[in-house]
Amino acid sequence: MRGRATAQALCALGLVASLAVPIWTPALPPLAGAEATSRTDALRLTEDVVGADSADIEPPVNIDAASVYAAGRGTAGVAVLDRQTGSYVDNGAGAHTAMGSASVIKVLMAEEILHRAAVGQVQLAATDYMRMETMLVDSDDLAASSLYNQFGGVTLIAAALTRHELTESAAPIDPQYWGNTKITASDVVAFYDSVLDGSLPAPSREYLFGLLRRFAPIASDGFGQLFGLAGGDPTLNAAVKQGWMCCLDGVRNVHSTAVLGEQDRYVVVILTQYPPSLPWEHGLATTTEVARLVLGGLHR
Repeated sequence: MRGRATAQALCALGLVASLAVPIWTPALPPLAGAEATSRTDALRLTEDVVGADSADIEPPVNIDAASVYAAGRGTAGVAVLDRQTGSYVDNGAGAHTAMGSASVIKVLMAEEILHRAAVGQVQLAATDYMRMETMLVDSDDLAASSLYNQFGGVTLIAAALTRHELTESAAPIDPQYWGNTKITASDVVAFYDSVLDGSLPAPSREYLFGLLRRFAPIASDGFGQLFGLAGGDPTLNAAVKQGWMCCLDGVRNVHSTAVLGEQDRYVVVILTQYPPSLPWEHGLATTTEVARLVLGGLHR
């Protein structure tokens, strides 16, 4: 049964070798023109600053340009948190739109397993750590399915969503498909912030983010991971988790998430979905340009 579930999960995620992008050099697209401008109102910027004591606290980045650009590229959620000041901005409705998680959910799965080990609910073997490393560094789906089945399946994801109070997200309706967990950019920011604030003891937290910093340039399925936030300034020491999936809900998803900066100051999340008639390169270019616009405006 485990082999059958794994095969179905891989098929559902659509990570077929013929669609893989082994090496991709981003050709940054121009900013969208009239179409993006006309849709700006639909991406009303957040006025409240999460965690801020004063309206005078400067947001981590001017997100307007990224919002306008993303509006012309399909559905996109963009959210940025400055953990030093507590200020947060996002691109309005897009950041609160639930999308299929693809491989981004692997971080949540790993964190929940490490939490259970830390509180003594489970004991992890060397093989469990090896699978966790492969799941995160190489974004390996077989390793993810093995850990998912071993540690409770859909209940593993549901428990993590509940523990981190991610109210905009939901475990997959069909428990076979962990990659169809629904997430929002806002919730993913909240998750990373929760982990950095102590949801795991320091050794476990450092282990988790250490794996994310070691992400392989090419994933185990041959898909190139050097897009979005993974192609930014190396001095930012980014801990990255990417995601890509087609076409479980009739859409193609490309996501880029990262914790970066000195003392893990920033959390940046970029989620996208668009029609499967458009190629992978569309999502890769979108996340890369949004990342460029966001990273270029961060306070260093």
